[in-house]
Amino acid sequence: MPEASNIDALIEGLRDVQKDARIEDLLQTALSEPIQTEQRLQQIEGALETFKEHGLFGEGDQRDIHIHRSLGRAYEQLSHLEKAFESYETALELAERFADTPTRAELLSWNGRVLSKWGRFEEAYQALQESADAFKGLDDIKGQASVALKIGVLLYRQSDYDRAQVALQDTLELAEQADLPATVAGANNNLAVLATIRGDLDGAIERYEACLVAYEHVGNQRGLASAYHNLGMAQADKKDYSTAMDCYEKGFEVARKVDHLVVMANIHLSMAEVLLEMGNSVMVPFCCSRALDIYKKTGNQSGEADTYRLLGNTFALRHDWESAQQLFEDSLELIQKVGNKLGAAEAQRDMGRMLIHWGRKNEAADALQSALDGFKEIGAEGDITQVRELIDGLQAAEDNQ
Repeated sequence: MPEASNIDALIEGLRDVQKDARIEDLLQTALSEPIQTEQRLQQIEGALETFKEHGLFGEGDQRDIHIHRSLGRAYEQLSHLEKAFESYETALELAERFADTPTRAELLSWNGRVLSKWGRFEEAYQALQESADAFKGLDDIKGQASVALKIGVLLYRQSDYDRAQVALQDTLELAEQADLPATVAGANNNLAVLATIRGDLDGAIERYEACLVAYEHVGNQRGLASAYHNLGMAQADKKDYSTAMDCYEKGFEVARKVDHLVVMANIHLSMAEVLLEMGNSVMVPFCCSRALDIYKKTGNQSGEADTYRLLGNTFALRHDWESAQQLFEDSLELIQKVGNKLGAAEAQRDMGRMLIHWGRKNEAADALQSALDGFKEIGAEGDITQVRELIDGLQAAEDNQ
């Protein structure tokens, strides 16, 4: 993160005494609930020491595989990715030592998921491919479907939407064949995300609503929270902000109960985006600071970049052009590190829109063209139309001078 921007100071500078009571009531729980990750982490470490004291851990036997797997899952749920990876790697070494092929296949899959969240995409893809091969050798269709879903999510995170679509369709076919409703819901959830990006909002909403029913049926609370968030984003894209905020509120409540930190942060940020669209910048810094706290603790640079982009829009709304531009540049610098093509195009679009209002039309034209090229590359039809309208409006203004 460049030193030029003091994010905490910028956020503090945005805090107004006057607040919108309705919005404040809506977000009260989200903004006041403490994140207990460090306390939970201490509990895990305490349990580990107890296992060691009683001779139940650390002997390098098959019992250790189970303990390291459980530790890894706990760390991953708290978004301590490095610790999760270390635990899974230790369990994996033991599984290979004891020729436990089913456990090896599963652990490779979990490691791939962690590496994907961590942004280590090449290593993630390699681990997932090894897992897929192992599950095929075991003729385990459930395992193959699970890995195909993770590969689809990984490719989505790399903005490789065509290959992600193929992987998710493969997931759907395998999951339906093996009667795996939770995996079917996961595939549909991610296919709906792709539909949203490509501008098929009605199709996306239909899939999300089906996912809510499926996740509720199988008791997958983390999936339920994610589906509520995604449905809210689709409704926001349709300008139905009341329904979007209702989805965010429900999703946050579910995510909070199961410590789904990623979704909690994403909902904070999505709420901020809706508030900006409604022209209400008062609560945006509160939402952004909550999201940023989680993103920094979990090492989520894509999330950080999105937060800086939204803060840039907040300053642009207040005509503080210099601060806005610096935040957009900070966002782009982080995005380039993680290779998020969608995020880069969104930042260029928002910066271009800000530059138009600032009166720096040549720079605005360059930023908007970069955004258009980026959206074309990933096939984001709705965004392509929006940017073209901005470019056409800029050109019309030039012609009328």
